[in-house]
Amino acid sequence: RITTSHYDVGGAAIDNHGQPLPPATVEGCEQADAVLFGSVGGPKWEHLPPDQQPERGALLPLRKHFKLFSNLRPAKLYQGLEAFCPLRADIAANGFDILCVRELTGGIYFGQPKGREGSGQYEKAFDTEVYHRFEIERIARIAFESARKRRHKVTSIDKANVLQSSILWREIVNEIATEYPDVELAHMYIDNATMQLIKDPSQFDVLLCSNLFGD
Repeated sequence: RITTSHYDVGGAAIDNHGQPLPPATVEGCEQADAVLFGSVGGPKWEHLPPDQQPERGALLPLRKHFKLFSNLRPAKLYQGLEAFCPLRADIAANGFDILCVRELTGGIYFGQPKGREGSGQYEKAFDTEVYHRFEIERIARIAFESARKRRHKVTSIDKANVLQSSILWREIVNEIATEYPDVELAHMYIDNATMQLIKDPSQFDVLLCSNLFGD
């Protein structure tokens, strides 16, 4: 027997409680064995200040509160459904079965400082991409462990030719790879990866991505 409880979050919570993440919702999640999370936002609430919008006011805090650092996103084209795939027919004919492992509680969405300041021609907005070693290590291990249960290949997505955070990301992923000699590791820049996903998605098994690049 499964007992279910329902709690408002995001836009519905704003409408009913005046805030995107009511304490009762957090408490209900803490007491549950599993959480089935619906959508949080929409055009109706886009006029609100950024910190009060459903995504930033509910979704990100929930991820942080429950330490949900790993997001597993499968993408599989099942045989017989090729005609419904938006890719070109000759590409869809090869099929694909991809698991995107996205880091979820670090990176630019959570890095500090962030904000807006100044005025006129000197007005500016800024966000900060920050990754700690432990954050990269644990998400990398999730990717490699997942690959062991699949086709034994990890493709790590970064921008190590430009970003310091990506340089550290690549270094640590290489270190973790030595613990998994049975898993093939490849690195790919994010801009090339987006092209390759359209050109030949069948080449990928497990994609290892930062918070931003996995989004």
